[in-house]
Amino acid sequence: MKENPITIGFDDASFKLKSTERKTTLLIGVVCQGTRMVNVVGKEIEIDGYNATEALIELTKQNELHVQYILTDTITFGGFNIVDLNEIYNKTKKPIIAITERDVNLESVKEALIKKFPHNYESKIQKIINAGNLYETDIETAGGLSRIYFHSKGIDPEEVELLLQKICIDSKLPEPVRLAHIIGKLF
Repeated sequence: MKENPITIGFDDASFKLKSTERKTTLLIGVVCQGTRMVNVVGKEIEIDGYNATEALIELTKQNELHVQYILTDTITFGGFNIVDLNEIYNKTKKPIIAITERDVNLESVKEALIKKFPHNYESKIQKIINAGNLYETDIETAGGLSRIYFHSKGIDPEEVELLLQKICIDSKLPEPVRLAHIIGKLF
C-alpha cells in the first residue's frame, strides 16, 4: 500500500426525512491523496430511494484512473437509500469500505425497514445482508484511541486497518469521509 493512497469518501448532504418539498439530497464524494483533498464530486439521490448505488458508481468512475479505494459513511444515504457493496465492487473493481461509528442492531434495522416499506423492504434488507461481516477495530488519531466498525469488499480486514491508520488523523472517520460530511452540512 502506498504511503499516500488515493481514496474517494462518500457521505450525503443534510436533508429532512419528512419534508414534503424536497425528495432528493446530494451524495458527495471527496477524493484525497493521503489526507489532502484533491477533488469533490456530487450527484442527487432520492431520499429513501434506490439510486445511491448507481450514483456512487458513476461518481467513482469519474475518478477511476486515480482512485484506489472507496470509503463510505455507512451503507445508507438519504435515509434508507442503501448501497449494494457487491455491485459497487464488481462494477468499479475498487475495494470498498463502509465505516460506521457504532455496532449495528440488525433486528432493529429490519423492523424499521418493514415498518417504512411494508411492500418492498426485502431488497433493502438483502443489501444489508450482502454487506457481509461487520468488523471492528481501534484507530489511533490525534484525539486518542477510537473504536470503529466496517464492512468491506475486495480488501482484507487487516489491510483496511492499515489503510485507516494512514487516512484517519483528527477523527476516527477517514479524512475523505469526514470532509464529505463537512461539505454536506452546507446544504
